[in-house]
Amino acid sequence: MGITSDDIKILTSLVGRFENGSEPYQGATGNFDGQGISCGVLQWNIGQQSLQPMIREAGEQTVLSAMPQFGRAMWKACNASIQQGLAIVATWQTNNVLLSAPKKELRAMMGSPKLRELQDTRIRKVAETAEAYAAKWATARTGGGRTRQELVFFFDVVTQNGSMKDLGFADVRAFKAAAGTDRADDLVCDWLARLNANSWGHKDAHKNAALWRGKASGAELDLLVLAYLRSQKSTFRARGDVLNRKGTIAMRRGNVHGTLYDLADLF
Repeated sequence: MGITSDDIKILTSLVGRFENGSEPYQGATGNFDGQGISCGVLQWNIGQQSLQPMIREAGEQTVLSAMPQFGRAMWKACNASIQQGLAIVATWQTNNVLLSAPKKELRAMMGSPKLRELQDTRIRKVAETAEAYAAKWATARTGGGRTRQELVFFFDVVTQNGSMKDLGFADVRAFKAAAGTDRADDLVCDWLARLNANSWGHKDAHKNAALWRGKASGAELDLLVLAYLRSQKSTFRARGDVLNRKGTIAMRRGNVHGTLYDLADLF
């Protein structure tokens, strides 16, 4: 089907919203996940060296203009080794939370015209990968074209998790068959309800278990099961958070990072 400009707007606003609130381009967070700082719509970061190439492409003058106090250190962090970069941005934080002054300048830089342009280029590349997953899923499930909801679902997978780990519609069909008639969503919700404080997003998971139970059918149920199967391929602590996000997209409504989202108007 191809990626349209409207697709990009929805992908950016929705998936970015899970991470950065209402201004996804300007997102800037501290070392909550061991990556130093994470910035922008798709949380490009120092630790995985996904932020540095974009900053270098933007150029030193762009950085210095937007970050008068911290720009030189930022430029150095993005042209040094990963460990050196992490050490530099660590000085801007207390308990892994960015101080207000560097956060304000990082937000200004990421929201600048040049960084918005570079983010859009990278978002489109991720969207094209998601499009391939969505098309493959739709062909296997119905033989038709993908929906926008399916595109958003797989975009969040690529953004947050990298790949599908070889999961597809055949796995969903097998899970539903093993679960028995009208039991697949109950098994998923039972798992969510059992999560404890060792799992990220466990409070949201408990709310989602109650919210989604008995509500899934058809395409929604298939995506919810796929969300569950993909979550089980993630690291143990992250599984609840992965399912909260993907399940919310699948069900059009759900709790993510302490916020209840209603996505019915987008799909």
